[in-house]
Amino acid sequence: MTRLNLILFFALIFSSLGLVKSQHKARNLYIELERSNQATKLIEQEYGQLQLEQSTWAMHSRIEQIAAQQMQMQVPDAKRVQVVAADQQQPVQLDEKVNPAQAAEPKVAH
Repeated sequence: MTRLNLILFFALIFSSLGLVKSQHKARNLYIELERSNQATKLIEQEYGQLQLEQSTWAMHSRIEQIAAQQMQMQVPDAKRVQVVAADQQQPVQLDEKVNPAQAAEPKVAH
């Protein structure tokens, strides 16, 4: 009987130590999960800010302003703009009437 009690006592001790170790490991994994979730939120916030910044830098008005000020570019007159359709050989002036079927994909030539 004493031998059985000793075996059960050691089994109880080892299972208790195993339980404590598994709980400690579970707590550490939970802490790591929470840190990862927090890092994910920060990265998503930064990504949203970068998207906003990109849309601000790519605004048409800003691009036109830089093109005009720094590169001295300007919009050509309507008389100098020609629309060239893929199936046409001759360029068409914008002030002329163009058949929409003829100008399937207009392209601007400077």
